Amino acid sequence: MEISETEGPTSLVDVLRARARAHGERPLYQQIVDQAVVATLSYAEADRRARAIAARLREHAEPGDRALLLYPFGLEYPAMFLACLYAGLVAVPAFPPDKQRAVKTMPRVSAIIRDADARLILTTAELAPTVEFARAEARDPEALKILATDELETTEADAQRWARPSGLEDLIAFLQYTSGSTGTPRGVMIGHDNLLAHQRLAHEKFAQPEGARTVSWLPFYHDMGLIGSLLYPLYHGGTTLLMSPIAFLRRPLSWLETISTFGARVSTGPNFAYDLCVERARDEDLAKLDLSSWRLTVSGAEPLRAATLERFNARFAACGFAPETFMPCFGMAEATLMVSGWPLELAPKTVWFDKRALWAGRAEPVDAQALAPSELELCARPFVSCGTPMREHQIAIVDPDTRQRQQEGREGEIWLRGPSVGRGYWGDADTTRERFAATIVGEDPAIQWFRTADTGFVVDGELFGSGRLADLIVVDGRSHQPHDIERSVAEGPDALVRECVAFVTEAEADGDRQVCLAATGRRTMAEAKRVALCEQIFARVRDEHDIELDRVILIPQRSVAKTTSGKLRRFRYRDALRDGELDILSELSPS
Repeated sequence: MEISETEGPTSLVDVLRARARAHGERPLYQQIVDQAVVATLSYAEADRRARAIAARLREHAEPGDRALLLYPFGLEYPAMFLACLYAGLVAVPAFPPDKQRAVKTMPRVSAIIRDADARLILTTAELAPTVEFARAEARDPEALKILATDELETTEADAQRWARPSGLEDLIAFLQYTSGSTGTPRGVMIGHDNLLAHQRLAHEKFAQPEGARTVSWLPFYHDMGLIGSLLYPLYHGGTTLLMSPIAFLRRPLSWLETISTFGARVSTGPNFAYDLCVERARDEDLAKLDLSSWRLTVSGAEPLRAATLERFNARFAACGFAPETFMPCFGMAEATLMVSGWPLELAPKTVWFDKRALWAGRAEPVDAQALAPSELELCARPFVSCGTPMREHQIAIVDPDTRQRQQEGREGEIWLRGPSVGRGYWGDADTTRERFAATIVGEDPAIQWFRTADTGFVVDGELFGSGRLADLIVVDGRSHQPHDIERSVAEGPDALVRECVAFVTEAEADGDRQVCLAATGRRTMAEAKRVALCEQIFARVRDEHDIELDRVILIPQRSVAKTTSGKLRRFRYRDALRDGELDILSELSPS
């Protein structure tokens, strides 16, 4: 069944209803444990259950009310998300609290309940007592209802009395809370129209056939897992095989084994997932894998690393993995998910740009073939092309201070506009006006853009992402991306440490700012070796980036804070260092 613009679906609810009639018996979601299907939700059952649950939810809430989804891994989450869409409620995906780690996991849940002003919490009977503790955090505790949906009995009569909410396409579908890599997470308002537009236009890039299988271990509450792995297959009529995120983290190769076992065409992960697979794969593992069915893996969610793609290609080529499978992309929660992507039929393109020109904000390609590898590494930096925008979307590179459009080849802030861009941040009108209604100086003031706060440049019409404005390190008028510095210290055969974080401290009373690098070290390491390691780090950054660090700090291993998609939370280190809360093993302050 082809979905065309002339058929008139105006929401994913319409799409699912049509697909349930056309091929209701086809599996929509299947839960996988140890390479075996343990539970299935077909298109017809997903539609029937969504209608029945939606009718029951409307007994407790009205269209537009926020419903927080707190579920462990399983098929209950996607079923309840669809039920919220059918009911016209605003779904709020969130990380489920852990009963064993309530002190650590409940604060974020409580903050979302408060920020979203949730009216319903949908969860399981097992989690309900834990979630009950969050009631006190609600703006109106008495108005907050907690429903254990696995105990909510429904009938065919409930499904039959469902009615499509009036003007559904104009309602907010869900709040996608941002990863919080640069500060406090915000709830992005994604409308039913944004969601459908994204799937329609992303499908032109992805071009997956009806019935294609997708394998996903990504968390349901993350935009890449929700939009890319749960909802895109629904749009094109495919099946999603769902693995537990814990299963992947415990044994990354189980991800590739599931793709191999079920002949999946699509599976996606953030940059770190591919690195983990390369690190853990043994030769005997490769002999059991057949990845020739894999046709699409969208690489995004953190700075793209050419070395990661190259290592993965090299390691798994013998298993039938094709370089063309990788689709590097640029996207974010505020745009529903993807904005631009590399062509499906081509292997990713890596371009080397002159290092010193980049410091001055210019993207000047160098001829990588004309230089020896060691010379190339010293004078240039590799960037992976994120291709061109989806149809009906536009990208502009803008000077963040003057708000003037930059010429091609100049670095600046990435601005974008298009039908998949959300409606703003929930409960934050000021930031919404600043970020979602920006105008370019000297151009039509009626044309509004979304300011991404990410940096990048366009060369030959293709987008290259370079970092984030909030993380940018400026020394003597030259701009440096922290991840570039981090790679020099923690990547490659001569890596000095396993992980590190580069950041700038807040301004002191005298106006001075300090460029710092925190790297992981072992507590058992002798002090003399710690000092020597700090000196090596200082020398490498000075020699490769022409920056003299103000402070080199060793912190314990496994203490690098990241988001669920692998993005560093650099602001955590600024705050911890300022407040004296950073666990410092050793420190070098050359000045």
